[in-house]
Amino acid sequence: MVAKKIFVVPVALFFAFILLLIFNPFVIIQSGFVGVKKTFGKISPKPLEEGIHIIMPIVQSVEKLEVRTRAVEFIRDKQNPISALSKDGLPVEMDVAVLYRIDGNKAPRLLKEYGPDYEDKIIKQVVRTAVRDAIAQMESSIVYQERPKLQAQIKQEVSSQVAKRYINLEDVLIRDIRLPRSVVEAIEQKRRAYEEAQRMQFLLEREKLEAERKKVEAEGIAEANKIISGSLTREYLMWKFVENIQEYAKSQNNAIIILPYDTKMMPIVNIPQGAQR
Repeated sequence: MVAKKIFVVPVALFFAFILLLIFNPFVIIQSGFVGVKKTFGKISPKPLEEGIHIIMPIVQSVEKLEVRTRAVEFIRDKQNPISALSKDGLPVEMDVAVLYRIDGNKAPRLLKEYGPDYEDKIIKQVVRTAVRDAIAQMESSIVYQERPKLQAQIKQEVSSQVAKRYINLEDVLIRDIRLPRSVVEAIEQKRRAYEEAQRMQFLLEREKLEAERKKVEAEGIAEANKIISGSLTREYLMWKFVENIQEYAKSQNNAIIILPYDTKMMPIVNIPQGAQR
């Protein structure tokens, strides 16, 4: 009888081990996640933090939600860009990236109200609506210039909407804006016209400065001539004449230079009347 009892104990432990493997009561919550426990389908309001937790197999289950920063992209490469109509009725296509994370403490409520596909129901819907509303307020021709303003407006709207649904928005990034060809060509023509106007303005300014320089230069020359002409006395010209003759005499040039002069050895040059003393 004792032998039978000894034999039954290992068998019971073996079956218990098998049941433990089949109905695992241990749940591991990895770092960056929280667990939402369900008992007979009812969600517990308190989230499970990272670590090991024990649950009742079959009766209870755990849904794991990531609380790290996640990214949702609306881009052409993934064939899901956001299309909208501008204020003037022209189509505008945008590539947008959204960074967000869920509030871990509110994870049970998020799962209860929106389910595990909350990203499709909240993030994607809210972002598309915010982008279309923002584009609808702008003329297509100024979307490029107003890109920072457009991005800030979208971010503010998305942030306020997802915060009501237990999600924290980190950033909204506009990666690309695509406008109709006619709008792009009009913007390019406007840019070229502006650059040409700037170039002409530069040339006009340069010509104006050059005219001012020449005017100042002419005034300086006129003033110098006036001063020189007032200093041309007979004595100065006689001294300059003798000085030049001496310089020529010292040089190795054997050429004979004949200068006209009067009986007073005064060079015959035209001296302004006002310069004679």
